[in-house]
Amino acid sequence: MAYTDILFLFLFLPISLLLYYICKERLRKYVLLALSIVFYACGSFAHLALVLVSVGINILLGRAMDGQRERAALKKGILGIGVLYNVSILLYYKYTDFLLLTVGRVTGADVALKNLILPMGLSFLTFRAISYLADIYHGSIAPRGNMADGALYLLFFPQIQSGPLARYSDMQADGEAPRADFLKTEGFSEGCYRFITGFNKKILLANTLSNITSETFAVGARMSTAYAWLGAVCYSLQLYFDFSGYSDMAIGVGMMLGYRCPENFRYPYMTESVSRFWRRWHITLGAWFRDYVYIPLGGSRAKKRSRCYLNLLAVWALTGLWHGASWNFLFWGLGYFLAIWFERVTGWPEKFRSKAGKCLYRAGVLLFINFQWVIFRAEGLREGLRYIRNMLRFAADPLADARAMFLLRDYLAFILAAVIFCFPVVPWLEKCLARRKATAAAWEMAVVLVNGFLLVWAVSFVVAGRNDPFVYANF
Repeated sequence: MAYTDILFLFLFLPISLLLYYICKERLRKYVLLALSIVFYACGSFAHLALVLVSVGINILLGRAMDGQRERAALKKGILGIGVLYNVSILLYYKYTDFLLLTVGRVTGADVALKNLILPMGLSFLTFRAISYLADIYHGSIAPRGNMADGALYLLFFPQIQSGPLARYSDMQADGEAPRADFLKTEGFSEGCYRFITGFNKKILLANTLSNITSETFAVGARMSTAYAWLGAVCYSLQLYFDFSGYSDMAIGVGMMLGYRCPENFRYPYMTESVSRFWRRWHITLGAWFRDYVYIPLGGSRAKKRSRCYLNLLAVWALTGLWHGASWNFLFWGLGYFLAIWFERVTGWPEKFRSKAGKCLYRAGVLLFINFQWVIFRAEGLREGLRYIRNMLRFAADPLADARAMFLLRDYLAFILAAVIFCFPVVPWLEKCLARRKATAAAWEMAVVLVNGFLLVWAVSFVVAGRNDPFVYANF
């Protein structure tokens, strides 16, 4: 059940909010836990028992670890068991076929694939569980209260599918569920605004642009340079509005329930470098790898610079493989490692003195990111490299060029809107108009009217059946 489904919009979400607010405050976390279990059952009922057992095991391991504060070796052993348990489930469901296929290609044997169905949100659930156990081990959190607190953190339905990767401490305030009252707090109305904004991003921009990208990436060899570039640029825009739209919706639902979720995007295409891009894109994933992989390996504190780079290599190899069981994802991750390694070695772009040099480097970074998204989107590494070759070979094809012009004319308004809203245009206008009361009031009214109109338009798309799944739901 996706956030953009009619069932969620008009049945599950309203009923959830109603039940949550009419019950007594001390019971709200239990109601929310029950709703999260129902949400998961609607999306992946076949794996519900597996997930509930896994959640129970992680909570018991956390409590066992918390009870061994004076026995460091035993705590470390329990943590190792927990990490191994969670990673083994992820490896089995996500990478079994990839490993079998690789073995078959290397040995030439005829290998039967298992074609396992990935449990909903397994990658995100695994990372949340590992962070939960690691934070208990380091003493930064304590599994207070009853088991419902840990279970709610692991199964919290606004974040279970595709994040953001919140920490246990983000969802706890002195061991208590946050106080929430939609009649008194600004959080509810702010959450509604974030949810509607994300919904409009996803349906009106991401889904519309996917019409172009689905066509261009399916064409194959017969592709002109212009046609290839149109598809690549539109995919970069589509992926941003798809995933940031989901994050906005998840954050919005959390705020409606009184929970503050961490931000996941900060206008990433405004980046000055590849390194800074990942401080703006999928922020919570980058923070997770930094805190639970890079720093434990030694991070930048390693005495030898080569060891520091090996730590960085491990992080980006794992980042690539986390996104998918395919060689193109590993290649994608290693591409970012090489780019960030290059920036660390050269000191670029900080060493540039002129604005022209910084602007040129920024343009090169955006081109690199665009090529990386092609690899990310392609069915395989060979297909991704072939697509990039089509972008660089400056070839013309009358039919493909004519089709590119037709698509550009047909979707020009959506492409321009996507490009414009990649930048902080709305916050800038809000800041400018907030200086006077009259303009501020007019701006607030305009935002409500425009968002309301766009919401009705987006809902009409969903009712008509034009509703693509979230891209990151596959990971």
